[in-house]
Amino acid sequence: QFDFSYLPIILAFVFLGIIIKSLRQQLLYKQIKVCISFKTGILLFISGLSMIVTPGGSGELIKSYYLKKNFGYPLAKTFPTVIMERLLDLTGIAGILLIVGLLLDNYNIISLMLILLSTLSLIFASGKKKKLFNFLLSIIEKIPILKKQASSFSESYQVFGELTSGKIMTKTLGLSFFVWMTDAIMIYFIFMGFNLNFDIIFSTFSMYSSLLLGVLTMIPAGIGVTEVSFVEILKSEGVDTATSTSLIILFRLVTIWFLTVLGFCATRYFLKNN
Repeated sequence: QFDFSYLPIILAFVFLGIIIKSLRQQLLYKQIKVCISFKTGILLFISGLSMIVTPGGSGELIKSYYLKKNFGYPLAKTFPTVIMERLLDLTGIAGILLIVGLLLDNYNIISLMLILLSTLSLIFASGKKKKLFNFLLSIIEKIPILKKQASSFSESYQVFGELTSGKIMTKTLGLSFFVWMTDAIMIYFIFMGFNLNFDIIFSTFSMYSSLLLGVLTMIPAGIGVTEVSFVEILKSEGVDTATSTSLIILFRLVTIWFLTVLGFCATRYFLKNN
């Protein structure tokens, strides 16, 4: 029983997120002197969404392939930008959940987010410290799903260092926080569409904590883990299973499957015209 009058607002926030993330991507490319137009950058970003249903969104590395094939930029130069985008997204979600934890006086959330943010800070700092980078690389080499990419990480150290400089970090972190705030508003409108009278703090907590749990499992798009955890959180607040399931299905439709289809369309256009 979803009120479809909210759907245009929800989709507007989805497209706003695409524009903001494309701008963030453009700033990262500019930092490493990858020169493409903003229009091409948006098409490239949307093309990467065709591979969003991969562990940690790693399939978006296809953007580096497109840049090499169409513009001649080596993979080692553009590869770190995709990794950087994922790290920035994690930082944005963790930062918002930390604020939510403080507002709810939930010390478990606060503690977990502080640990996650500290870990991410360590990764960002490794861009300036070779020994720390090598230490983290030795850990990556022990993770089966990332082991094959370890050599690429090593080759891209200098580029990663450029991406973690002070000015660019300030800009991209700000955009990451902003885009995930707009997504939180979009999620709140989905709740309103199902006539669930929760405030934006709860809607943000329930969805983002479920998404983060799914991401950390490294299952493609967190499928299964995110859905079950979200339904259980809403169930604990008295929401029936049918409503919570419908809500998470709609959220997945507009944030994964719609974007995946959009990504395939953009990929076809991008390859045809480049």
